[in-house]
Amino acid sequence: MPGKFRKKKKPPFKKYLATLIIGFVAVAFVGSFAYNYAAKRGGKVNIAVVNGEPIVASSDSLFANFYRQFYEEATQKNKQITEEENLKLLRKALDAAIQRTLILQYAKKEKITPGKKAVLASIIEKGYYASPDKNFDEERYNSTPESDRQRIYKSEEEQLTIDLFLEEHFRTVKVTDLEVKSFYKLMDFGKKIEYVYLRYDNIPEKLLKQFYKENPRLFEKAHVAHILIKKDEKKAREIYEEVKKNPEKFSEIAKKESEDNTRDKGGDLGWFYRDEMLPEFSEAAFKLKKGEIGFVKTIFGYHIIKALDNPKIEDFDKAIYRVKKEYVNDHREELEKKIGKEAKEFLEDVVKNPEDFERIASEKNLRIQKTDYITLAGKYILNEEKNVPLFELMNVENLPEIVFKTKMGQVGSPIKTIDGEIIFKVIGEKSFKEEEYNKVKDYLKNAYKSLKENTIFNDWYSKVLRDSRIVDNFDKFFKPKTKS
Repeated sequence: MPGKFRKKKKPPFKKYLATLIIGFVAVAFVGSFAYNYAAKRGGKVNIAVVNGEPIVASSDSLFANFYRQFYEEATQKNKQITEEENLKLLRKALDAAIQRTLILQYAKKEKITPGKKAVLASIIEKGYYASPDKNFDEERYNSTPESDRQRIYKSEEEQLTIDLFLEEHFRTVKVTDLEVKSFYKLMDFGKKIEYVYLRYDNIPEKLLKQFYKENPRLFEKAHVAHILIKKDEKKAREIYEEVKKNPEKFSEIAKKESEDNTRDKGGDLGWFYRDEMLPEFSEAAFKLKKGEIGFVKTIFGYHIIKALDNPKIEDFDKAIYRVKKEYVNDHREELEKKIGKEAKEFLEDVVKNPEDFERIASEKNLRIQKTDYITLAGKYILNEEKNVPLFELMNVENLPEIVFKTKMGQVGSPIKTIDGEIIFKVIGEKSFKEEEYNKVKDYLKNAYKSLKENTIFNDWYSKVLRDSRIVDNFDKFFKPKTKS
């Protein structure tokens, strides 16, 4: 029927929901790595083939539009995209294109397709042919090239097909009150612990100062500004000559010519350590004295560098956290053995006498911390006494799981982290309260439904990937070839 979705009867299989589907962005693909790669290889190149259907890397392709969307989202988060990060965006774009292609293929098998009127209504609703005073401007529609109208129609038809497929198979799962209550109990349930953290960086100041004096390069900082020209070496050389003659104009020229996001600050990079920049950049920057100009090429392009200050070794007190970090890196094996032995001895004592956890820790001069309730729902692990986040625990991913497995009053399994070893005892448990549950029941029901749908979809999609014939040329296409 016109304006209605036409579909055949659903097959009797389990229903599921999508997590990654992103609408096709029907806009021109601009200045991307993908386009450059494709151009070098003569236009349309298959970076993947999904059940016989190719995915190409041309500037107007599905893959290219996904990449453009992801790239713009990443740059809006405040930073310049590195080559490694860009490679991840390209991979993400290909994965999204493969997923979209597979879902459309399955929808086609089931003869799921939206009617023409439904597609046109959606196009009008999204304002493709709108003018300032009309939802649909017929003159604008008639002046749009036929090829563009067909492209818009096709992308909208595909998106509606995907929406219908997901709605039929993945967005109709049922959720019971028992499931929601169990979910709440899991998310809201928590345990308090007291713990000691035997850290690798708990090092006597005497040793740290000795290490600081013996390794001055590790604590030396430079302060420079730079002008980045990404590809045009001739232009970069010309700017280099110009600022050598007129160093006082460096900031002005940087604001006008630099292709880096520091241009608004005249190229000022602030103070930095050697290992915070690419090796070749640091090598050039640290050689310069205040006012001197240098030139270096890196993977990002051509850099004209001006030293704003002389390099200097940061004072010990200001560099203390870096001194500890570098000392640990240099003595990790030795420190791991030392802390491992101390942790084992402490654990043996408190496992035998968990009620004496605090006394034993005090005798060994170990500092005890106490947390508030650790829950799966909470964003922070809080200090019970001060009600502030315990940042040293927030990034210990397996901590909640191990704590939850430990019974009240018992000492848990030791937790080894990159910074040391944690030994804890459970000192409190949170009980279920019906009145609190009733306040959030409706919200939780929707949250749990989404999680359930996502989980079911992921199971389905994993199976679809295993059952499909996919030729993935990503590494051949985007990874640089190594020289023999």
